Amino acid sequence: MPEHIPDNLPPRGGFRSVRTRRLSLSLIASLALVATATGCEDDPKPVDPGPTPTTPKYTAKIKRTSYGIPHITADNYASLGFGQGYAFAQDHVCTLADQILKVRGERARFLGQGAGNRHVGSDIAYRAMDLMGRAEAAFPTLSQEMQDMVTGYVAGYNKYLEDVPADARPAECANAAWVRPISTVDLLAYNTDLTLLAGINALALTIPNATPPAVGAQSVDPKQAALRPQMPELEELQRLKLADFGSNGWAIGGERTDNGKGMVMANPHFPWEGELRLWESQLTVPGQMNVYGVGLMGVPAVLIGFNENVGWTHTFSSGQRATLYQLQLVDGKPTAYKYGSEERQMTSKTITVLVKLSEGSLTNYSQTVWFSHYGPMIAFPDSAAPGFPAGTLGWNTKTALTLRDANIDNTKFLDQFHGMNKAKSLAEFKEVYTTQQGLPWVNTMFADKDGNAWYTDATPTPNLTKDAYTKWLTEATTGSNPITAGIFQGLGFVLLNGSDPANEWQVEPGSRSPGLVPFAKVPQLERKDFVFNANDSYWLANPAQPLTGFSPLHGLENFPQSPRTRMNATVLTEVSETGASGADGKFSHEELKAAVFSNRSSMAELLLASVVERCTGKTTVTYNNTAVDISQACAILAGWNGRYDVDQKGAFVFREFLGAYTGGNLQNAGPLFSVGFNPANPIATPNTLTPAPATGDDPVLVKLAQAVVTIGRTDKKLDATLGQVQFTTRAGAPIPLHGGMHREGVTNVMSYGAARTTVFDFAQPHSATFNANTLLAKEGYPINNGSSFIMALQFTDAGPTANAVLTYSQSGDPKSPHHADQTQLYSQKQWRPILFTDAQINGDANLVETTVSGG
Repeated sequence: MPEHIPDNLPPRGGFRSVRTRRLSLSLIASLALVATATGCEDDPKPVDPGPTPTTPKYTAKIKRTSYGIPHITADNYASLGFGQGYAFAQDHVCTLADQILKVRGERARFLGQGAGNRHVGSDIAYRAMDLMGRAEAAFPTLSQEMQDMVTGYVAGYNKYLEDVPADARPAECANAAWVRPISTVDLLAYNTDLTLLAGINALALTIPNATPPAVGAQSVDPKQAALRPQMPELEELQRLKLADFGSNGWAIGGERTDNGKGMVMANPHFPWEGELRLWESQLTVPGQMNVYGVGLMGVPAVLIGFNENVGWTHTFSSGQRATLYQLQLVDGKPTAYKYGSEERQMTSKTITVLVKLSEGSLTNYSQTVWFSHYGPMIAFPDSAAPGFPAGTLGWNTKTALTLRDANIDNTKFLDQFHGMNKAKSLAEFKEVYTTQQGLPWVNTMFADKDGNAWYTDATPTPNLTKDAYTKWLTEATTGSNPITAGIFQGLGFVLLNGSDPANEWQVEPGSRSPGLVPFAKVPQLERKDFVFNANDSYWLANPAQPLTGFSPLHGLENFPQSPRTRMNATVLTEVSETGASGADGKFSHEELKAAVFSNRSSMAELLLASVVERCTGKTTVTYNNTAVDISQACAILAGWNGRYDVDQKGAFVFREFLGAYTGGNLQNAGPLFSVGFNPANPIATPNTLTPAPATGDDPVLVKLAQAVVTIGRTDKKLDATLGQVQFTTRAGAPIPLHGGMHREGVTNVMSYGAARTTVFDFAQPHSATFNANTLLAKEGYPINNGSSFIMALQFTDAGPTANAVLTYSQSGDPKSPHHADQTQLYSQKQWRPILFTDAQINGDANLVETTVSGG
């Protein structure tokens, strides 16, 4: 909040003024006395006015309303960026400073080696990617408006550093030498890094671990060897997958709303810690742009939100943003590989970084990194290929891995969102996609005031031939190539034979960069009822009109849908008195909000009654050679309403019951379901609890007994409410949280994950887990990931009407009053109104206005 910045700071190149609703009459009186006294002087001497003040380059007005939301207005885009950069720094200065340090490749210089020389590895990887050089080349290619926004944003961030003493910053970076003014290249390099999230960003630490096998005797400097980065663990490489990294997004057209205009429900599931948090703001240049919503840290634009005419949200795409290649090496030449009938030589670059040693001195560390024509060489730990000889996915004498990323040349990211922010119609919105093609890794759900609904997965996708992608799909899904299947199922990446030119990306006219699928050929669907996505593929954006015939690198068709996708589709398609949209099937704004927080579980709706029927009357069941009493667990389930609300008993037991089954068993026939997945009926199948065997132990009851035993290892009781076991911690106190997990089929997701690259410790501790599927710990389920910015928007004759809650709150500073206020709202299923019009903003009782300028 602006009020924590001292008001008596000297201008130092600019000024800031603050106006609250209380006028200081004493200050006015004092000024009057000063004026009177001056007028009474005898023979007053001329006063030297000093240098004529210059007009500041940037001036923006920041109006902070309740919950610390900034509404930023300026006369031009440069000043708008200035105001946004300043306001953002007030809330998250440490996070951006750390990320700039990362993309500069300077973490080891300021922070030391890191555990396992992690900081050294990060620096080597980011120098190898050369994001700074790419950003420097890309900046002049941005539109003038976007250049102005970036330049202003940087100036605003730097002005905050100038205004606020180093010891007054949040504790995470107070007095830190690595918090320094940034440049436009720094900011653009970091924005480029965000586009790489679904590709090389997630695998960065595999770059410094790709070293060719030694040929002959080699001497290694022990001091250099001590700084060599360690291979990352498999679990770290799986961080995006394991964090339930996803979202739900609905765009509801006029046929399904009570007023015939569009609606948008935004529910991104993103980390609550680190650089992937979302930050809320309103950006206005009168007569040119007026947009409200959220963006990722340090992005000078709105990524999810609305303006007067259109609204949209995003979900993480299940398609591929990169391809991995396994190269067949030339015998005796570990840095040469076969390519068709020819031999190609890898290229290399020696990178030197500064490393701060434990005693405080600096030393140089140098390492050579290698590249194929696809991109950097990488190496995976042996655990990524279980059952195969050691070094199978490392760099051995026969094979080596490399990677090509579809976003490495994405210079259109910022202009893509800037164009969306300004669009006034569906036609203008689509035109941005056609001309920019800058979305990095998300599906889009769009609705407007005219009642249109539109979906697309327009993310950059490798353009393989049909023969190439068909061969890969067969290998990945049938297991005919165990390594290909393992990489896809374990890490979610496509692995191809890089020595076969048939696996090259194909160049087509109209694509943003050579080798990508052009926008004209990506999945998209326009409807008047609804479109949605919940991180499965484009296939069922509307179940009444499946999208088919696309490359599997966009996602999979005719494939079992997740329990969460099935719950989303059920809510949107059901029409009944008790359904989400009522008997008329037309959502009101209140019905939309109620649906978001209903916490219904598709798995509970499919299975709960049958499980209770099976366990009723049973007392003990043998699990792991031990008799386990399941009677209390059964009674608790019988009394549960199937909702994941904080006051509900039974959600705890049902979660651990489902957690006893592995993931694949939830999406097809198997130990849990007797009726398997049917592509002709993809939302209703699989279904029906597997019947009990004629003799022997009932596997369903054994799983229930397993749940009882697992819960017994914790500090919690079987009859604990969800709010007693599922929580986040703020200021040392737990805040109970409603919501379920992806595998339970709850749209409102709560989870725990490590999807971040910031150097700060997790704010939410998590002890060792007793169940890898549910992450149950001794203390229950600490939450640091899931539903983040939740928005319910409806267009009306009077303009957009919207409510929202940012689950982890606006400020990253634990001392801020806006560090946990919205978290408390979310805990109580409370919404806050989005203040969009001048009248709404100016009428807010907690309004604080600030004018910032500089340059």
